[in-house]
Amino acid sequence: MMKQVVIFTCLIALVFPLALAGCCRFEMASLQEELDRTRMERDKIRMERDENRMERDDLKAKLETAMRAPKPSEAKVTGLSGSLSEFQKQIDAFVSFREELQKREDELAKLRQAALAEAKTAQERMDKLGTRLQAETERVIRLQDQLKEAQSAIVELQDKFTE
Repeated sequence: MMKQVVIFTCLIALVFPLALAGCCRFEMASLQEELDRTRMERDKIRMERDENRMERDDLKAKLETAMRAPKPSEAKVTGLSGSLSEFQKQIDAFVSFREELQKREDELAKLRQAALAEAKTAQERMDKLGTRLQAETERVIRLQDQLKEAQSAIVELQDKFTE
């Protein structure tokens, strides 16, 4: 009866840390997936920001072209014909569009900062879990050593009982 209790205790001492180590591995895998998703979102935000910058630069170039006082021959070449009020309307439209682009760029910058903060948090969690996993692994090794010692003691006790 004592032998069964010792064996059962040793098995519990071995199985619990192994199960805990498996949970840590699962958590690390899910954190890695979350980090990958965050990186993909960050890259997407960067691409959108770059596209917005290209649009803004294009609009700036058009605005600068519109703001130049075209000569009659240039007006026909650049397609800028019309009255001063039409030019003013176009300029106002460009300015409002530029402001809208600036707002979008600011929003994207905020999203980028949030994504970077999430990535940093995920990395910190992964580091903590890695440390915990290392500690649990060391604990499993100690428990395995204790199990071996217990098994040796059991064998010695069995040998004494058989004598």
